[in-house]
Amino acid sequence: MAKKHDVFISHASPDKDSFVRPFAEALRRLGVNVWYDEFSIGLGDSIAGAIDKGIAQSAFGIVVISPSFIKRKWTQHELRALIGLNVEEDRKIVPIWLGVTRADVAALSPSLADKMAIDTQHIDANEAAIQILRLVRPDLYGLHPRAELEEMASGTTLQKLQNEIEELRDEMEGLQEQIEEYQCPYCGSGLSDRIHAPADPEEKHWDMRETFACGYQRFGGTVESLCPKDSRFPKFVEYEIICFAPQTEQDQWECHARPKTEMARKATIQSSWGKTRDEACRRLELNYEYRAGKISNREWNDRLFGPGG
Repeated sequence: MAKKHDVFISHASPDKDSFVRPFAEALRRLGVNVWYDEFSIGLGDSIAGAIDKGIAQSAFGIVVISPSFIKRKWTQHELRALIGLNVEEDRKIVPIWLGVTRADVAALSPSLADKMAIDTQHIDANEAAIQILRLVRPDLYGLHPRAELEEMASGTTLQKLQNEIEELRDEMEGLQEQIEEYQCPYCGSGLSDRIHAPADPEEKHWDMRETFACGYQRFGGTVESLCPKDSRFPKFVEYEIICFAPQTEQDQWECHARPKTEMARKATIQSSWGKTRDEACRRLELNYEYRAGKISNREWNDRLFGPGG
């Protein structure tokens, strides 16, 4: 029956910082499914129950034997459980010697002393993890060259990936800044015109005048025409309505919106004409609604001339 975990790590708590935690983390980075108390026991779980369950659900038992391990009763309980399953289910136990000799291990368990062990006197946690990977997950071990496995175990691969993500994020931010240069800062409309223009009557100083599809226009750092989405866009009452009666039978009423405020001067409303004064005023108000982005060009046309006009 397939097991939930590839390995169960039996160890003594004093050895966590120096070896066991780095070893367990290296195994996880290599793709091994690890039962390790810091990874596998949740808040409120029964420690004894979780350990017994972890042992039963693991294909291999990794026993980190150290002076601290030998002294503790709890670790010996885990060891007896692993040895019992090893006999009953042909479970594989892999000893890791951490500051102990063969004689020390033989005094603890003669059967463990006869097993091929990993001696940390000559290798570190990352190398130990790679050796365990080769034993418990040969399928994963065979997927990567040795140098790549070393990078994975040490976390270098992850760091490289994080660096690449950061570089990509920086590139995307730079691209976004370039895109924003060609978009209205209020509504995102595209740039429709960009020309060099004189900034003074003598034409000694020149700057860039940019016009966007929404009507927003800027010249250097000065806004010349407002975007309808700008919160400062004027209300219709900020214009004085001036109308002129027709002079001849062929003429029409003519209405203009004269700005009364600074913002109204930055949002020019197209003049209008009509057969009557009311018609010309209504058309002027429609021109304002179109300039303010309240109606579309089609709505403006339908309301002015009727659907299909």
